[in-house]
Order: sequence, then C-alpha cells, then structure tokens
Amino acid sequence: MDKLNILYDHYKDTFSIQKENEKSRNKLFLVLCICILILMLMIIYPNNIYENLQEFFSDNLGINIKFELKVLELFNWFIISYLTIRYYQINANIEKNYKYIHDIEDMLEKKHKLLIYREGKNYLEQYPMFLTFSYIFYKYVFPVLFSVCIIIKVIFNIINKLSFPFLIISIIVSIFLIIINISYFTFNYKLRKGGNKNVKA
Repeated sequence: MDKLNILYDHYKDTFSIQKENEKSRNKLFLVLCICILILMLMIIYPNNIYENLQEFFSDNLGINIKFELKVLELFNWFIISYLTIRYYQINANIEKNYKYIHDIEDMLEKKHKLLIYREGKNYLEQYPMFLTFSYIFYKYVFPVLFSVCIIIKVIFNIINKLSFPFLIISIIVSIFLIIINISYFTFNYKLRKGGNKNVKA
C-alpha cells in the first residue's frame, strides 16, 4: 500500500472518529442542559421536583426510596460536574481534530494533487450566518449562562441557609464549574483570536 492510500485511509478513519465525537458531544450537551434545568427548577419548584422524581423511581423502576431534597441536589451537582468535564473535553478534542483534518486535506492537495475539501475550503465557503451565531452561542454564550445559573443557585442556597456541609460542598463545586467555564471560554477565544479559520461549530 502506497503512502497516498495510507494517508487517505487515515483521513477517513479520523473523519469517522470526529463524527462519533460530535454525536457524543450533542448527547452530553442535551443531558447537561436537562441537569442544569433541574438545578434551576429546584429554586422555583423544589417540592414538585422531589415528588416527581420519587414518582418516577416508583413507577418506572419499582424503587420506593426516601431521601432529602438536598441529597438530590448534591447528587445533581456531581452529575453536572462530570458532564461538564466530559462535554468540554470532547469539544476541545473536536476543535483540535478539525485542524488536523484540514492539515491532511492540504497535504493531499499539495503533495498528491488529490482535491478533498469536505471539511476545509468547501465547508468554510459562503459560511452561513446562522452557523456563526450557533458557534458564538455554544462557545461563548453557553459558558456565561451556565456560570450565571450556578451563581444564582449558590446565592439561593446561602439565602435559604442550606445546612453547612451541603452549602460548603455546593460552593466548592460551583467554584470548580465556574473555573472550568472560564477556561473553556478562554480556550475558544484564544483559538479564534489566533486566526484559526478552520474552527467549526
């Protein structure tokens, strides 16, 4: 097998892996948004959330368990933390892999005269405005809104004098999440400011 075939097979494999990563990212984003929504609903409808979850466990899983609302909230904090790390981690890998895929396309064109622009010139040509808005939302607006939701929830916990151990844990986790959000925001800003035109939403 010559170098061209090896390079092209590697390109196809890398592209397939990229698409699988995008599917995982989209699922993680949906679940993360649901968990954030539950966290915010605990401010407005705490008892309803608690009762509905107990009913769900009882009707669908046949499990009849009793637990305090703050335990449920604490569990949700940790789930959100895990999902956030995985979501941003996959996003960062996707951004890096797109640059790598574009580099392979350039190599196929310049060294082997094989014109493949699926992820490079063809995608970026006449880039739709709604994709630009989508990019801005996912990379910049979402981390900011996420951080605002976290801050609101922690302030609510402080005002309502949540028991000290749970309050401390929620504050520590919220600080951790805000730092991650800032890091992700900064990563995207530097990537875009660095003049990388191969960034995709």
